[in-house]
Amino acid sequence: MMLFFLRHGDASSQENEHPLTETGRRQADTAGLYMMHNGFLVNRIYTSPLLRARETGIIVRQHLSAPLPETTEYLANGTNPNQLFHFLNSLDVESVLLVGHEPFLSGTISMLIAGHSHAGIEIKKCTLGLVEIGLPIRTGSGLLKTIVDVMTMQRSFHGN
Repeated sequence: MMLFFLRHGDASSQENEHPLTETGRRQADTAGLYMMHNGFLVNRIYTSPLLRARETGIIVRQHLSAPLPETTEYLANGTNPNQLFHFLNSLDVESVLLVGHEPFLSGTISMLIAGHSHAGIEIKKCTLGLVEIGLPIRTGSGLLKTIVDVMTMQRSFHGN
């Protein structure tokens, strides 16, 4: 399974229900364009219930041939990553985009690739991580394929 992890774009505040800023909307659009231009196929999109993550998922989806994003509590900060892994194991798909928050995303990626939550992964706003992993998902069995931040995504379009 291919697991795409994307942190939400810039928001007006880190409070629960604050929307994306104009910068955050541009960041999400860039992430969607980057995924489309690189041929990343996504079967499903799941976001945390928080507004900034939901908005990011909707914007990214505009560039992908994927169903509308669904929300899940399994992407909320404070959730045990094993709950997310159990949920993902129940899906019959090849790839999933997961839109969430820090420190949950970096800790989850770390669990997948290193078997513990402190592998030195940093997921800034609208950074995309990709982990390839076999099913059933087990900690420490994933392969980190890429982590790319939004500035690098933007440069890839402009050749800078």
